[in-house]
Parts: sequence; structure tokens; C-alpha cells
Amino acid sequence: MTFRELLLKTFNCQPTSRIPISPFIHENFIKVFFDKNDIDVVEKTPEVYEYFGFDLMHRNCTPDYNPIEYEGEDWKVEKRIETIGESETTVTIIETPEGILNQVYKVRKVSAYDFEKSPVEYLIKTKGDFLLCKKYQPQIHKIDITSIKRAKIFTKERGVIAPWIHGVFNYVAYYYRKLDDLLIDALTDEEFYREMMEYFLEQNKRYADQLIDAGVDILSYAGNIANSKIISPEFFRRYILEYEKTLIDYIQSRGVIVLYHNCGYARALLPIYNELNVKAYESLTPPPYGDTILEEALNILSPQITLLGNIDQISLLRYGSPKEIREKVKETLYCVKKRGNFILATTDYLQEDTPYENIFALANAGKEFEEY
Repeated sequence: MTFRELLLKTFNCQPTSRIPISPFIHENFIKVFFDKNDIDVVEKTPEVYEYFGFDLMHRNCTPDYNPIEYEGEDWKVEKRIETIGESETTVTIIETPEGILNQVYKVRKVSAYDFEKSPVEYLIKTKGDFLLCKKYQPQIHKIDITSIKRAKIFTKERGVIAPWIHGVFNYVAYYYRKLDDLLIDALTDEEFYREMMEYFLEQNKRYADQLIDAGVDILSYAGNIANSKIISPEFFRRYILEYEKTLIDYIQSRGVIVLYHNCGYARALLPIYNELNVKAYESLTPPPYGDTILEEALNILSPQITLLGNIDQISLLRYGSPKEIREKVKETLYCVKKRGNFILATTDYLQEDTPYENIFALANAGKEFEEY
């Protein structure tokens, strides 16, 4: 059985010879490994997974995408970029026949090879701004999917292709509308909120279509903004669930697995996650960086959902001993033994200063207890 077959069988809840081991290794760690900022992360990601003995889930092949930057007849885009030190600020000005829209996007270096990227001024500040988007924004964006095609070439049977897509709520809160305002919209102007969600749901479907057409196996589906530290179960069920489920059902109807990602607080939302009908869920983040209790989650989440995660990469893998990591892996795999459908993984991506001996400890313990 190839690594690819092993992972796909696990995601489809089919019997396998062992538990896969596939921590989330982001492009920053690939750069650390080769000690180069200009490394080809699409090509080199498989080499890093192979070096440590992990099963490859290639996520470092997500196309560059910003939906507001695609020009149309009535959607003229001007960008101004300012670089100060290692920070970069991009001001995007959209001219439409009935008004101007502005977005300010900042990239800030947070470590040697990692950057924080997010808008600091959002495109939609008023209902009128949204109406300009709805009326004039071009609807068909041709995305460059070269990174996915190249990842398939370098991965072959060594693993699966799993680029990122934002869930519907994430998509609106990341690209278009400040989170605080979006939450208030739902409570004070539900009609406006739902009009936005429905419009951007359809836009996100068109993005998903192009990734699926490129031949991905899985879409890593970011649902982390609507976490249970910010959103109550009641809010999620009333204002978010239907849009996420619609997009998830659409993706999976096209034969692609949805791996729903919440790397933080999730405990109160776990019962609702069953209703999303996803094939897989991560990251089972325990305290102090989340609030998920593994034994509890195993009892709540449907046995038809493949689970990933539970290994803390922030403290345990950076500062723990190989013995402590081995014990945590043993405990985790013993806990999931009866349930099955599990991939041993981290709760988010590896930190750049993670000692190699601890990464090998994770890989070796996973193999030691792979049939636990």
C-alpha cells in the first residue's frame, strides 16, 4: 500500500495496516530546513516529510489568491505598495462607476521565515460598499493553479494534495468585512448579513471549482475564525452552519474530501460539527491553546469523521523531552484505538525552532504504537 493509498483509505474510513503520521508542516519550516527564504516550497515539501518519516499531506501548494484584485470593465484596480524594514503594506483602490472602495493589507514578519498577513482596513465598511461589490465585481476569476499541478508531480504516490480554502465565514471575515462588524451585522441587520454570506458563498464555490478541477484530493477547509471562544453554539447554528454545510456538501459532491480545520477553541461546537457532514476534522487542540478533551471529542464526533491532531507543537514538541513526546503519542493512540479513523498529527504547523530530535520522537513513537 502506498502512502497515498494509506491516507485516502483513512480519510474514507476504510481499514488500513497502520495509523498514518502526518503533522502539519507549513512553508516556514520548509525554509528553516533548507535555511533559505527563496526555496521552492512546492518541490521541497515532500523531501522534508520523507526526511522525518512522515506520511505526506502536501498543503504548501495553495494558489496565490486575492479575489478583490481581479479587474473587470467596471472594477478598476490600483495597488500601492510601501515597504518599511521587513513589513509591507499594500493599499488597494477599487474604482467603480458609483464609488471607490479601499483595502489596506499588511504583511508583518513574526519570525525568521514566517509572516502575519491580514487586512488592517477592510473593503466593506458599509452596506453601500457591499452593494458596489455585488453590482460591479467581476465574477469569473482565472486562478493560476500551477502550484497544485507541480505538487502533484513532486508528490506522486508519496501522499495527497490538500491545499487550503477558507470556509464561508472565514472568507468574508478575512477578505472583505472586519470580524467585529460581521458579528454585529448578524445581530442587528440579518438581511444584510445573509445577503453578504450568500453572495460570497457563490464566489467561494467558483474558487473551489478551480482547485477541484486541478485535481486536488482534499481541501483543507479553514473554519478557525468562528471558534468557540468567539462564537456561541447558538450563533454558529443560526448564522453560520447553513452556509458552511452548503459549501462543504458542494465540494464533497464533486469527489473531494473536506478536512475542516479549527486549531483553537472548539469544545462547545463539536456537536454541531457533526451536522457539517465533513469527511475529516482537525485539530483536537487540548488546553492551554484550545479546550478540546480528546476522550470527550471521541464520544461526540461521528465515527464517520476521520480525526487528526492532538499533539501540541507549541510547547510539547519545542520544549518537551523525547520521552514525554513518546508518552503523549502512546496515550493518544491508545485513546483512539477503539474508534479508529485517526491520523496522528499536530494541532497546527511546526514552529521554526522545534528540535529535530523531538520531531523524530513524534515519528518514531507513531510507528512504535501504530497498531495500538
